[in-house]
Formats: sequence, C-alpha cells, structure tokens
Amino acid sequence: MSDDKIEESAEYDNFIGKKVDATPVSLDDFGIEVSGGDPQSASAHWVGMPEFENDNNRPYKSMLVHFRTKENFDDFNARIDQMSSEKTKSIWYPKNDATKNSLMRWMEDEE
Repeated sequence: MSDDKIEESAEYDNFIGKKVDATPVSLDDFGIEVSGGDPQSASAHWVGMPEFENDNNRPYKSMLVHFRTKENFDDFNARIDQMSSEKTKSIWYPKNDATKNSLMRWMEDEE
C-alpha cells in the first residue's frame, strides 16, 4: 500500500460542530413574485410548470398464493417465467418490464 495522498480538487467547508441558521426562507427571498395565496404553498412553487397527471396504475386484481412445498414454488416460478425468491412479496403477470427509477439519471450537455 502506498503512502501517497490524494489531493482534493476543491476546498470544502467543514461544518462539523457548527450551528446552522435554520430561518425559513420564502420565494420573496429569491425575488420570485407569487400571485395571491400563501407563498409557502405548493401551488405557489408550481407557477409556470407543466401540468402533470398521475395515471391510475393500480392492478386489475390482486391475490394471495400459497405453496405447500418448495417444489411447488419452484414449479410456479418456472411456469410464469419469472424469478422470485423466498423474500419476494409481489410480482406482476405478465412480467412488468418497467425500468427501475434508481437507474434513471438526469444528464445535461456541457457546452
């Protein structure tokens, strides 16, 4: 193992043990005008943003399935062509091909 130290590329403030000013801020502090209502309300922050509707993604039917043996469980997994384990709490049939949100990232081109 080498004793070489890695140099930091920037300076960082050390806030350990320091008190922070937790005074609430409002949109007025940032020079943003709010037309009517409470400036701390969610609708005040949503001014000028696009509309969003959350589709009803609830399942048509849910049911509990019990297995008498591990062999029955393994047979079920093979028949539905999905991998589940002893810890699996739910599945979709047919398999839900949705991408995990944790794999999505926002990337911005640098110019």
